[in-house]
Amino acid sequence: MRVHTYVIATDAGSAPNYDPPAVTLAVCKPRIRKKAKVGDLVLAFAGSSVNPISSHSVVWAGVVSEVLTFAEYWNDRRFASKKPDRTNVPDNFYKPIGTSGFAWQSNPVHGPEAQGRDTGGLNVLVFDDAWRFGAFGPLLPEDFGLRMILGRRGERIGHLTDSTWQRLETWLNAQPQATIEAASDRKSNRSCSPNAPPVSPVPTSPTRRRC
Repeated sequence: MRVHTYVIATDAGSAPNYDPPAVTLAVCKPRIRKKAKVGDLVLAFAGSSVNPISSHSVVWAGVVSEVLTFAEYWNDRRFASKKPDRTNVPDNFYKPIGTSGFAWQSNPVHGPEAQGRDTGGLNVLVFDDAWRFGAFGPLLPEDFGLRMILGRRGERIGHLTDSTWQRLETWLNAQPQATIEAASDRKSNRSCSPNAPPVSPVPTSPTRRRC
């Protein structure tokens, strides 16, 4: 199994998006979204802004079950609840126009200046099997060989043998998961970028930092 590991700067509910019917990664992390295939594992370690105590704690992990284009994602009724008019933490806000263009839809997560980076990832990843542990998730055992180098902010690609993946899956299933609130109940509307300033639910010209 191929595994993509990275350090997550903010876990605010948009990247990844935990709303039903499945966890999705549609914005931020363009290199992972461009390279990941069905069956790959994505695993995120906490950055210092998320968990200042331990850099090797796991915030979330998921196995890619579908790889969609942005047009497919927008037009798929399953993911309508992830659009800006349905949740405070959307990730489905690039409406297809013409044969290859997109119209950014006003949202509290990313401003229009992020469109090139977001859509440059080409794909939206869907995870039917996913684990969310939150900011103070479990410390990943070192013997899995997946820990990130301290201070590293990029992504890394590795490989797991079948037996190692079985052990890791057993470990993931044994850890207590964080509670996932329904979209209608979630109060946070923070960006997936670190240190983003508070914004109104429907900004007219939002500005966000790179995530």
